[in-house]
Parts: sequence; structure tokens; C-alpha cells
Amino acid sequence: MENGTPAGTLRLIHIADLHFGAQADGALVALREALRALGPSLVVATGDLTQRGLPEQLRAARDFLDSIQAPWLAMPGNHDLPVMPWRRLIDPLRDYRRYLSAHTEPRLDGDLLRLAVLDSTDPTAWRAGRLEEAQVRAAADYLSAAAPGQIRIVATHHPFDELNEERRDGMRGAQKALEILCAEGQVDLLLCGHLHQTRIGILRNEGLRCVVGCVASTPTSPRKEAAGEAFVCVDLGEDAITLSPWRLTPDTERFRRVKARHFCRQRDNHWREIEPDLDDEDEA
Repeated sequence: MENGTPAGTLRLIHIADLHFGAQADGALVALREALRALGPSLVVATGDLTQRGLPEQLRAARDFLDSIQAPWLAMPGNHDLPVMPWRRLIDPLRDYRRYLSAHTEPRLDGDLLRLAVLDSTDPTAWRAGRLEEAQVRAAADYLSAAAPGQIRIVATHHPFDELNEERRDGMRGAQKALEILCAEGQVDLLLCGHLHQTRIGILRNEGLRCVVGCVASTPTSPRKEAAGEAFVCVDLGEDAITLSPWRLTPDTERFRRVKARHFCRQRDNHWREIEPDLDDEDEA
């Protein structure tokens, strides 16, 4: 398909959980073709780029991102940390910085967006994440300097769910982080991964602004949601966000757009979802 980006918008692609080292047959080729066809201005990969954080897996993930032919930024996930306990505690992101990206919390300032990445990995936990107040406030300060018309985005690997009772899932400091990002950073859009499920909607929290949340599924791992491998296409306008999941269909082995969801900014700076898109599915 042609790029098809509406005038006055910026297109980014949100991918997560590529899991190099444990991928479904054919999914990687189909993903590369789809991303090139959609012509994004930016690709955001929200963690778990590898299965075990091995150097060869990190190099393969870097080679793939470079092959998309679009600017990209990434962040580590819990699977990108080394398995050996002593390495996780001494320098858990050494290989990530060496083979994939020197920056684990990159920042980006563009015409229609201002984006802050937060590294949510916790070397002391296998699956759960954490955010420290100091790193969240630094991101909020960066977002607060956004120009009028910019969409303020935060990207993490873990969704903003507090730790569960077993302390195996969720993210320590999630609620406090959300309060800071909403009140001080005036965040508009949260991008996350980790769950291998697509979740899109308005995040409503007591006393906080309503902001848009997008959890991307995995486009390549066999541990996918029942509907299939998926990524999310994000089109940003001055006061509008459109999120379109794309899923790999087994019958065609190509990614197909499922249904776009549209969100707009209100006068009180809250976000709300507007009339759903009923267009036919598109194929990349």
C-alpha cells in the first residue's frame, strides 16, 4: 500500500517484544515489508527486543531496526537483561548499550511530538519492572517544555500497573509515576509493551487527566495474543491521535489493519475517544 499519511500529521510505528532468538516463522519478513510500506517518520520499539539478551540477539535486533529504512529508537525490556544473576546486578545493560544502543532513555523533540523514554527494567526481578521518582521527574521536566501543538509521549516497556501481590508482574512506582507524568509532564500518550496483548484506550485515574494508553502486542513472537502477531500504527495531529493495530493474517502471511481508533484533545486538556473507524481493512 502507499504511505497514506494524512496531511499535517506525523506517523510513528509502535512495536514491542520482537524477541530475537525466539520468533515465529515468516513474521520478521512480513513485519519489515509492512513497516517499509507504511513509511513511518519514526519507529518506537518498547523493549524485549531479544529472548535472552545475548550479544548475537542484540546485534540481530539492531540489524533489523536499521533495515526498516526509518529513524528508530528503542528501550530495554526485562528479556534484554542477562540471565546470569551476577551480570544482572553488576552491569545489566552493558551488552544492550554495546550492541544495540548507547542510550537506554533517549529523548526526541520533533515538529508534532516530544518523546521521553523511561527504562522500566528491574535487575532484581525477572518479569516485574520499576520506575524511580527521580527518573520520572526528569522525564516530566523534559515533557513540560513542549511547544504548543506537540503531542507529549512517554514510552516504557512495562505498562503502568502496580506490582501484584506476588510481586512478579506490574511495575513498582507505577501509580506515583503516572501522577507525576500527568500533572507535571502533561503527558498525552503512553506507549508500552510486555503483555503480548494489544490494549488501546483512555486511562482514567482518580484525580488525574484522561490520557491515551497504547500497549502493543508482539509482531514476531509465537507467544502472541489469540488474534495473531500485531503492531500499532500511530498518526499524530496537533490535537488528535489515531491508533491502528495491524495483525498478521495466517491466510495471506501479511499484516492487515484491523480497525483504527481516534482520540481528540478536549478544552480542559483531557483526551477522549471519538467516533470509531468503520473503514474496510487495509493490507500492507
